[in-house]
Amino acid sequence: MLKREFQEIYSKIKLLMKNALKSSAHPYRTFSLATIDEKTPSMRTVVLRDFSLEEHYFDCHSDLRSPKIKQLEKNNEFSALFYSSEEKIQLRFKGTVEIFHKNSITKQRWDNVTPSSKRCYMGPYNPSDILEEYHPNIPDNVQFKDPTDQDSLSGYNNFVIIRCHFYEIDFLKLKYSGHQRCKFIFDKEKIIYVLSDIPYLFKYTSMSFLILFSAFTLFRCFHSLPAAYPIAHV
Repeated sequence: MLKREFQEIYSKIKLLMKNALKSSAHPYRTFSLATIDEKTPSMRTVVLRDFSLEEHYFDCHSDLRSPKIKQLEKNNEFSALFYSSEEKIQLRFKGTVEIFHKNSITKQRWDNVTPSSKRCYMGPYNPSDILEEYHPNIPDNVQFKDPTDQDSLSGYNNFVIIRCHFYEIDFLKLKYSGHQRCKFIFDKEKIIYVLSDIPYLFKYTSMSFLILFSAFTLFRCFHSLPAAYPIAHV
């Protein structure tokens, strides 16, 4: 059973992500997804398409030919970052990815994709291909109109769902009175423990840090202690 403070944060995360699915204007509707390209991190902005806190996953869509799919096939670890400047809440997720392609889940999702969005998966070029001259990555015959169901079949062949199964959520709330941060770590269907980098009984603030630093400096001057300084959590 989670403590009340952590339960409130857990419920807040669920509400924020649920609202993000309802509104394209919500700050969490788009997020940064990081993968590993050989040894180098690679990031891009993607769109949130589904989320389940109970089942510990969220989805985004992609083109099968995209470099990130090749990266995830080699290393399925991911990190994702959501941030709301209005709420001043940052969420970081870690986990592993599952790629869905041409199965019952992708078929159902594809049927709900708007015709104009289906054109994005019908491009004649692979995403990130280098072109000698610019040309929209949309077939000429549907560049200025929506494709028919028959036309969009080629797009479905390239359509994939990236399902991000997370095992960790790092929550950070920026507050003038002291930032709040905690981490939820999951094991299958339950939370195994919660870590709090900033205790609720004592929160580091700019003023409290200044007071502690000043007091420590004076104490050190009088007692000739070796240099050692407290570090404020950010």
